Amino acid sequence: MLESRNLTEILMAAHPRLTALDEEEQHQEQVYGFYLTFFIMMLFFFITGAMIEKFKPRYGHETCLTLILGIIISLILWAIHPVRNTTVFQFKSGFFFDFFLPPIVFNSGFNMRKKKFFANLGNVALFGLVVTLVCFVIYSALTYSAVNYFGLMMTDYYD
Repeated sequence: MLESRNLTEILMAAHPRLTALDEEEQHQEQVYGFYLTFFIMMLFFFITGAMIEKFKPRYGHETCLTLILGIIISLILWAIHPVRNTTVFQFKSGFFFDFFLPPIVFNSGFNMRKKKFFANLGNVALFGLVVTLVCFVIYSALTYSAVNYFGLMMTDYYD
């Protein structure tokens, strides 16, 4: 039993009044680690984007390389602390839309080739408008049939 517990748990059990303070410090340390990891990932994304723009390799994209780096960092963190970091490093959609998405969209728009975009405007409109309409019709028909014919019930969580 003693081997399965780490030293921090043993010390915290010996001093219960320090437990809340130690847990708060550990949480702050994890949050700072998250922000550091976030900064490193974004810096890596922009540096690899600049390197790809300069050297023009035949294969690869900065998003793919950043994704691979994220997987490697996640595996390292999981190997070091298997359970401790799961609450801090959970996906938070608000954080993603506020901090991750704007630089990615800005980078994509900044590096877009305007001549190619306007040359393919018909395809962009086709995929943007027509395919959205087709998906809407398909999802609506599937939802209608699931509710009316297969007994699926819709729930109003705001009622």
